[in-house]
Amino acid sequence: MTSQRIQVLARKLVGDRRGANLVEYIILVGVIALIAIAGFKLFGNKVRAKVDEQAGSVGGINGAAK
Repeated sequence: MTSQRIQVLARKLVGDRRGANLVEYIILVGVIALIAIAGFKLFGNKVRAKVDEQAGSVGGINGAAK
């Protein structure tokens, strides 16, 4: 390959923006995942307690109907 051909290919590669959207979406998904993990760590025990409380209430209603 000649140096002129290499320069032309390098310019095309630098100007090619097709993969930029994919990278942006990957970064966005990563940030959303980090936020979800942080939320789970912060509120996980509280949510679990509320779910268990509601399960007990439903179990009590079901037991009373028998």
